[in-house]
Amino acid sequence: MSRAPVSNPAAPSARVGVVAKRLSFAVLEDYDKGEDLREVARDFALMRELGVTTWRGSFGWDDYEPERGRYDFEWLHRFAELAEREGIALRPYIGYTPAWAAAGGTDRDAWNDPPARIEDWYRFVHALVTALRRHPNIRSYEIYNEENVRQWWDGTPAQYNAVLARGAAAIRDADPDAEVLLGGMVWPDLDFLEAACVTYRNANAFDVVPFHAYPETWTPDSVTVENYLGPAFADSFVAFVDAQCGRKPIWINETGFATVPGKTEEQQAEWWVRAIATFAAEPRVEHIGVYELKDLRTGSPVIGDQPNYHLGLMRVDRTKKLAFHTVDLLTDLLGTGTLTVADAELGAEVTAGRAERLYHHLLVRPDNRQVLVAWDRAGAPTLRLHLTRPGARVVEFALDGEEHPYDAFDGRTLRDVRLEPGRVRIFEVLP
Repeated sequence: MSRAPVSNPAAPSARVGVVAKRLSFAVLEDYDKGEDLREVARDFALMRELGVTTWRGSFGWDDYEPERGRYDFEWLHRFAELAEREGIALRPYIGYTPAWAAAGGTDRDAWNDPPARIEDWYRFVHALVTALRRHPNIRSYEIYNEENVRQWWDGTPAQYNAVLARGAAAIRDADPDAEVLLGGMVWPDLDFLEAACVTYRNANAFDVVPFHAYPETWTPDSVTVENYLGPAFADSFVAFVDAQCGRKPIWINETGFATVPGKTEEQQAEWWVRAIATFAAEPRVEHIGVYELKDLRTGSPVIGDQPNYHLGLMRVDRTKKLAFHTVDLLTDLLGTGTLTVADAELGAEVTAGRAERLYHHLLVRPDNRQVLVAWDRAGAPTLRLHLTRPGARVVEFALDGEEHPYDAFDGRTLRDVRLEPGRVRIFEVLP
């Protein structure tokens, strides 16, 4: 039996100490032009139930300028008005090149082509943002999506950076108050960011650096939630953002886990706890985008492979998976606007069993409630968890949000915290 303290390999605070930061959440759900707004309203109600009031999705150039100079924004106005009535802020990305504008010509599937004439793009973006400026709940515009991978951008970095520069100029000309986001990268791609900020001098064209995170769905087995960012994220990626791009906010604006055959809904719920705790504990990640609200209907058109159909927090018919309740719990606990990443204030001591791949995070809310999450990917240790800040009592939450008192607590130490391999434990320490 070991009583030695154990280190936390997932704890960024071991490097940077206690850090206060902003943290927000969004839900992603794409809607084509003409979608039944009654169905959209049902989704918005479910977003509010999750405690998330920011939507992200596509505004397709191919939908809203089907022919050069013929703009069709009527459905978008009704969509934005519905969102405003429902208390939903909008953060769309603009992409999907129409065939008439594509560099590859009209005889092929052109949605991921760069535009043949950059001024066609500028005029569309300017017209779109000018038309939508009357909707105060539209907070930002993102320039294309996953453009650092050929599947999503069939062009060069130079062509993307031309689109980024002219798109940003159009947005700022039409609505100076709207934020501009770099298109979300498939991973924190330092080479692609270097092209944008250094090679093509576009650091001033955007306000936020977003990337996506799908560890354990679209990554090799060696890549997990816990090592997806790793030391290189702070040492290389964040350092580069600060030195060369102007210390901009860094967002994970898409993340999710697919319940493909062989992956259970309980595993998905456990994954969401590990992911949100791990990403929230990274000091420079200020936003987490949940992908997505509901599964796609089998056989419906999709870009990509099988996991795309199974990423929802709900099934196709909107019946809730366990993860819906888990994410609802986590946004209630952590969606407070400002959090203190306090991993440095949490000590873990193994009192029985053996720690194999132990992780734990401590996040402190503005009301001084402490949220503590612990798990071991392979071992089954029993822990004492020592807090620097005192508390009056502790509650523990199940994956479905059910709450139970945790009595083995003396004001600073949680005793007899027994872990099972891969299972998370979620505690809230009340002041």
